[in-house]
Amino acid sequence: MDPYNTPEAVLQLGVIDPQIDQIFKEEPPPNLNSDPPQVLRAGMVTNEKLGNEAKPASHGTNESVLTIPMRDGYESELRVIKPPNQTPNSPLVVLIYGGGFFCGTNSQLLPWAKATSALYNATVVLPSYRLAPEYKFPTAPNDIWDSVKWLAANAASLGADPSQGFVIGGSSAGGNLAVVTGHRALREKLSPPLTGVLANIPVCLDAQIVPEKYKHLFLAREQNADGLVCNAKDLEVWTGWWGPDYFSVDFSPVNSDIPLAGLPPHFVQVDGLDTLRDDGLIYEKLLRDSGVSTRLVAYPGMPHGHWGYRQHPLSDKAHIDTLSGLGWLLGQEIQREEISRLWNTEG
Repeated sequence: MDPYNTPEAVLQLGVIDPQIDQIFKEEPPPNLNSDPPQVLRAGMVTNEKLGNEAKPASHGTNESVLTIPMRDGYESELRVIKPPNQTPNSPLVVLIYGGGFFCGTNSQLLPWAKATSALYNATVVLPSYRLAPEYKFPTAPNDIWDSVKWLAANAASLGADPSQGFVIGGSSAGGNLAVVTGHRALREKLSPPLTGVLANIPVCLDAQIVPEKYKHLFLAREQNADGLVCNAKDLEVWTGWWGPDYFSVDFSPVNSDIPLAGLPPHFVQVDGLDTLRDDGLIYEKLLRDSGVSTRLVAYPGMPHGHWGYRQHPLSDKAHIDTLSGLGWLLGQEIQREEISRLWNTEG
């Protein structure tokens, strides 16, 4: 049963969690729309470094870096995480960082990548994409598509076999790029095909393109407009830098002219206090109504990317949910206790 099928239920997700409210009072989030993107990028690099230092364990995985050509000759960097005991048929997982399309690096999701590789004996690839405002839409989705096509053709050189599982995922802007690439793989008949999509707090809607059936549930842009994280002003500034075409299929599969029924399973996560909350909620409903297998996890009262507030218990839960969801997409469901033990290993 769908617990978020009425406006009242959806709006209830946006009631702030008391503990995160107290955290915000003690340590207000920085303003992320007042500085130029170059300054904000430097701050993101610092935050990524702190995040990686907080979860330094390699779990026995091995890391390497290589570059591959994009369609215009640009050399884009891939970070590759190989499992401790890699076999030639390890599944392939692609994880895409977020940052409003203007910041972030392919080191951002290293903790997820290392844990995923160790848990599921998977080769995990962290691609890059060029950032706005220097590179506007659709450079980012094209870069990720070019990377995924290269991986599909060259997986064996990395010791991976996509026929054993080929999952793409991402967070925030990376969540957008994951769902867009998932749809593009269907549209352009990628071979081997993708077998799963992780959409973590994705942006994939605009008021102009919400399907009529779900418009009464598209409430987060207004409800959470004045939030401290990823608010309406943030979205206005960031999308101004990126310049998306909201009616393009490279922005959202909602604009598809082919049935969505052929898409692989999707694991979707949304934050209740997020302006992007209903992007994920509604996209998951659209997929489910189209016959696509889905799982949804919502975090009531929590802001965009709430797991960054490590002192809150829902931070750890979100990480475990993500790793568990990747296992579901790979057909390798592992007990949460085992995932938690590995995730909380210090060295």
